[in-house]
Amino acid sequence: MPVYSPSFSKVFDGTIWKIIADNEKGVLFIETRDGDQRKAFFHSLDIQTKKVLWSGQSILDPWWSSLKIAMNGNVLIVKFNDPEMPEQRGFAVADGVSGKIKWGREDAQVMHTEADGIIISQASGEESSYAKLDWNTGNSLREISVKEMFSTFNKKAQQLGLVDYPFHFEEENSFFTKIQEYIEIITKHKAVRMIEYLEKGDKVLISYYIYEEEKLANFMLVADEKGAVLLHEKLRGALTGIGMDTFFVLKDQLVVVKNNNELQAYVIK
Repeated sequence: MPVYSPSFSKVFDGTIWKIIADNEKGVLFIETRDGDQRKAFFHSLDIQTKKVLWSGQSILDPWWSSLKIAMNGNVLIVKFNDPEMPEQRGFAVADGVSGKIKWGREDAQVMHTEADGIIISQASGEESSYAKLDWNTGNSLREISVKEMFSTFNKKAQQLGLVDYPFHFEEENSFFTKIQEYIEIITKHKAVRMIEYLEKGDKVLISYYIYEEEKLANFMLVADEKGAVLLHEKLRGALTGIGMDTFFVLKDQLVVVKNNNELQAYVIK
């Protein structure tokens, strides 16, 4: 029998749309959406203490705003025009603990973020200029040349830190078949379409899909090196397609979304 039980669980009113993590602070930021009211809400919780820091805040535009990245105790939220023109038209930086807006810019676009600043593009006549702004104050630290700005896109991502994301294997990949066989031996399920796979210590963490009444169902499986099942949970059913990054591990916490509106965390050691 599975032995893991949630160390934390919270049900949100809307659909969980996006989750990002400040990996150094161990704080999660959740974006939920209410399609009927056309409203986006933002929430923050400390994954270690399991405390909700703030919840239900509407920041920038009621609908066209979205989580971008969290770093240094701050969360960056950007605003878009609309789905047909997904170009940023402003952003704001909020304190991760209090949720209060520190500063924002209506006339700039976020190009890249680094530990020591946010690189933005801003209109300067008919051309664009680039600058690095301080995370906490928004003050300009220095101008950025076009060459330097584009070189940042070639750097390896340094945002992962203590966050572990799974590898994705589609049916055409040779590893898919091997993991599919492993899943079938343990669960009697035949995985289809895509498998997400991560090793954490002596544990394997797998998100997979099966066909259920001509629809897809998404399951989360955690097993040890001997094949003993520690967690086997149905996350969503009646799906018409597959998702990406259906789980991740922040420090020692496995974070998943169940039924589109419930965030669950499990201690993985």
